[in-house]
Amino acid sequence: MGTVIAQEGFRKRRKIRKQKSETTSLCKLCRTVIIKNMGLVRLRRARKELSLPRTIYYFLWSASSFAEFEIQSDNLSRDMRVHRFYPTRSLLDNSKVVLKCIDVKSASASRSLLRTVKTWTEVDHRNIMKVLLCFTEKDTVGIVLEPFPKSLHQLIRDYHKDGVKLCERLLWKIIYQICDGLLYLQRRKIVPPDIETRTLSLTNNGDILLHNLLVYTPSETELNVCVDVSGSFSGIFVAPERIKGQSYSTNQDSWSLGCVVYELMHLEPAFSLSKGESMFEVLRNIVNGVLPRKLYEVDCYSSDVVTLVVSCLMKEPRLRPTTQSVFDFAKEQLTSTRKT
Repeated sequence: MGTVIAQEGFRKRRKIRKQKSETTSLCKLCRTVIIKNMGLVRLRRARKELSLPRTIYYFLWSASSFAEFEIQSDNLSRDMRVHRFYPTRSLLDNSKVVLKCIDVKSASASRSLLRTVKTWTEVDHRNIMKVLLCFTEKDTVGIVLEPFPKSLHQLIRDYHKDGVKLCERLLWKIIYQICDGLLYLQRRKIVPPDIETRTLSLTNNGDILLHNLLVYTPSETELNVCVDVSGSFSGIFVAPERIKGQSYSTNQDSWSLGCVVYELMHLEPAFSLSKGESMFEVLRNIVNGVLPRKLYEVDCYSSDVVTLVVSCLMKEPRLRPTTQSVFDFAKEQLTSTRKT
């Protein structure tokens, strides 16, 4: 009698497991069909525009796996290798994306890291790189981001090689859009990634795309990466007070913006290593308020651009313009150039 009851119980448990397995397979099939037809970009947009039940969207968003992506591992840059982000193709909708991998187990502050992930997956601004999907597989967080074109650093190198300079209207548009993105983050008390030409891209439409902080998380300091000056150094964009060890403030963004605009004007970094010059000397010049040597050597830009850069590179943080004032000034310049 006991044997018969045990066998009956076993058959019931096996039937339940089979039903669960069939339900899971059906859910995965539905998810695959939805993403294949909608695409990852439209799926993210649907989260904001459609009133989907939270459980449904969470399933579509987080049930991904690394097996759904094909990494393009050829010609990876130093930043890609160090920060573990890769150009990738989604096998579901065949779209090109960026796949970022974060090892949560080895992260020194995994709770803080996961809070950063949560904050930046919610960022939604036209000039900031968006997260399309976020999932966890074992001890690794997978973050799927929209692809980004060449960085300003790469474009500047190409322009320098070809002897081409940006027109002033495009320069003001870049300044305006960088500030627009920074203001969005400041209103939400989100610390941006370091503002430099490597963390900014220019789309084919001439729009700026500020890289999502998750691309560079954890930082090179947290990863204990040694900086190869000869191979990766692309100028210093850090404000004097940051060099002295002070904590982040929005005034530092104004300094970094000034460095970016200078490089766009002169096609070379504002503060870089000259022949025979040490890193210590460059840092000392920044702390002492020494302006770049070629700052006033301009022949194709108005004095307004030069004045803006000078004000942004003020040694004293309180003397620098706020992000809002730079935004307003750039908007005025765009309006005036449109009329002429």
